[in-house]
Amino acid sequence: MNRAGLPIALFTTNQWVTGETLYCARNTIRLLDRFAIDHVQPCLATNRWITAMLVLFRPQIEGLLLHPDHVLAKWDRTHPGRSVLDDEDLDNLVDAHRHDDQIARIEQARRAAARFRKVWKNGPDSP
Repeated sequence: MNRAGLPIALFTTNQWVTGETLYCARNTIRLLDRFAIDHVQPCLATNRWITAMLVLFRPQIEGLLLHPDHVLAKWDRTHPGRSVLDDEDLDNLVDAHRHDDQIARIEQARRAAARFRKVWKNGPDSP
């Protein structure tokens, strides 16, 4: 997130960083269509925003999920005898993927929609 609260990058970490269970990318991708945080607590607006971000960045998130499987497999081959998921020498599986271009296109579309709404409301000759 940048200071304005806009998403600017995505990344993934290894299992030991967050203490979670990692699943293979293909299985996780199949679950994306069911992802929705729709409960009121702790904040409905934030929960809806997180859900919308997953929809907006779905292609990038799928790529982000697929890449670590390759990184882990390569690490496992080149570091025999080490537990790849618990190896603290491997923390970030995918470094930040910036999405400035997509955010800029969204902002352009938002401005165009605002202009369209103004013309629609006031007529084509309005300033």
